[in-house]
Amino acid sequence: MEIIYFGILLCSIAFFIAAIYISITLKRLANVTSSLGETMRDVEKQLEYITPQLTKTIQEVHTTIDEISEDMKATDSVFETIGNVGNSINSINDTYRVYKDGITDEKIKKQLRPTVEAIKWGEAAVQVIKKWKRVN
Repeated sequence: MEIIYFGILLCSIAFFIAAIYISITLKRLANVTSSLGETMRDVEKQLEYITPQLTKTIQEVHTTIDEISEDMKATDSVFETIGNVGNSINSINDTYRVYKDGITDEKIKKQLRPTVEAIKWGEAAVQVIKKWKRVN
């Protein structure tokens, strides 16, 4: 019978230790939960401050995106014009290529002769003017 009482005593001691361990764990859990609650309150206060600013920023971004979209639509004509200029340059190059293929060196010299003569006479005139300025 004493062994039964001794076994019950050991079970009681084990239950007491388990109860103490569980109560310590629950106390720590309560502290963590309390700390988490305070942190969440702080986060909520910060969100109350941040939310209007964030909303304002999103509205400004939306306005900026609308303006950029309008600006992009306005530049469409510029890009079309640039494309037309490119097409014109290609047409001029093709015309020049056809012209170049059809002209000989003799024809080029004949066409450039008046220009060369004008340059020579212009240079002679400049020389005469320089000498005239030195004399006076």
